[in-house]
Amino acid sequence: MKPNSSGGSGQVVVRRTASATGLLFVLLLVAFTATNYSSLSTNRLIDAASSRVKTAACDVSSGEWVPDPAAPYYTNATCPFIDSRQDCMKYGKPELGSILRWRWQPHGCDLPRFDPAAFLRLVRHKSMAFVGDSVARNHMQSLMCLLSTVEHPQEIEPKDCMHCTRSYHYREHNFTVTVFWTPFLFMDPHNVYLDEPDPEWARHAAAYDYVVLNGAKWFTRPVVLHERGRVLGCSDCGGDPSNATRVPPHRAVRASFRTALRTLRGLPGFRGRVVVRTVAPPHYENGKWYDGGNCLRTRPVRSGEAASALPETEAAFHAAQVEEFRAAAAEAEPGRFVLLDVSGMMQMRGDGHPGQYGHWPHEKVGFGIDCVHWCLPGPIDAWSELLLHLLTS
Repeated sequence: MKPNSSGGSGQVVVRRTASATGLLFVLLLVAFTATNYSSLSTNRLIDAASSRVKTAACDVSSGEWVPDPAAPYYTNATCPFIDSRQDCMKYGKPELGSILRWRWQPHGCDLPRFDPAAFLRLVRHKSMAFVGDSVARNHMQSLMCLLSTVEHPQEIEPKDCMHCTRSYHYREHNFTVTVFWTPFLFMDPHNVYLDEPDPEWARHAAAYDYVVLNGAKWFTRPVVLHERGRVLGCSDCGGDPSNATRVPPHRAVRASFRTALRTLRGLPGFRGRVVVRTVAPPHYENGKWYDGGNCLRTRPVRSGEAASALPETEAAFHAAQVEEFRAAAAEAEPGRFVLLDVSGMMQMRGDGHPGQYGHWPHEKVGFGIDCVHWCLPGPIDAWSELLLHLLTS
């Protein structure tokens, strides 16, 4: 009996030793896995944070136009939203094939190609308003063309007008996009009240999730400026300026953006994001729009070339817009105000305007030679690449 009893005890000891060894092995395995997983997770977090820092640090407004054989995103055959006056394909703009095959490449980082499906996912159940002059409409139509590969919108209350408010609805994504035509961001294009925003957009802005704000070029036209209930002076007074106080156009631009941004920041019920789009320079050479000026370039200029520097007027407009943006952003919660700085990149694209190719030669139109608006498709399509990048960064 004793030998059997002794053997049973030995088996129990062996089993306990094996169990303890197995338990120790499992604990070591768990500890090893947890340590390595923690290290892997930490590395991934560090990599992700580093990537975000690089993205945030990258100035997407500084870069070069580089060749892109895959461009353009669309044509006038695939997009029905192109304003005839910007349809450079229709009217045979020379060298257009090569003019379109460029894309914007920021220094030090990559700007992803525009992804229409990603954009529509971002704005699902939301709304976006473009507030400003006719270049705001140009931008909105560019965006609509870029989105047309995924969905076509329906116009809400169709209108046949240029200088008016127009809205479109993307039913599948419940997304609404609207343009408010307000060239000074104020109501009267001849008597501008610098401290009273145009109610056409101001009374509706609270309903929008994104407001893209622009405006500058109209301030170079003759206009009487009012502030605090009195006549302040005039911008580009015209006629005999001796009896008028001249107000530099950039001062009026500064006041208009200050008023518009303050209005949006304090607008009851408005919790959306504000995108300030800086001035896009015109490119009239050898004259103005009314005395023979034209835009005949056929390729972008490079940064560092003399033609890449903003002209004095546009440089002053740009400085005023950026400074007012910074002042507004400093008083708002982070990310509420976004700067879409396109001035430098578009100064390089004197080749991207319709010029005389926004109509047939025999037609009489207001802009006989248009070096203000942009061909569709054209360089303006890069604005939506920047917009998507900025709204998702």
